[in-house]
Amino acid sequence: MKFAPATDKYECLFQGFYLLFGCPTAADQDEVGRMISIMLMDPDITQKHAQQACDRAVTAHLNEKKLEATFNG
Repeated sequence: MKFAPATDKYECLFQGFYLLFGCPTAADQDEVGRMISIMLMDPDITQKHAQQACDRAVTAHLNEKKLEATFNG
């Protein structure tokens, strides 16, 4: 998936979760997790915003898997 530059902090949070779920190594997961932790310290980002971003990231990964399965037979 290619990302357009994030237009706001909520989109940036979604992109962070998306990257977290696709990290190939534990070190990468740790680094992205730290960045997400910093974003979650923002008082404008509520639990609802974080949950929505996480849900979107999971849905995006599931859709990618379905597309891969369709095109790869």
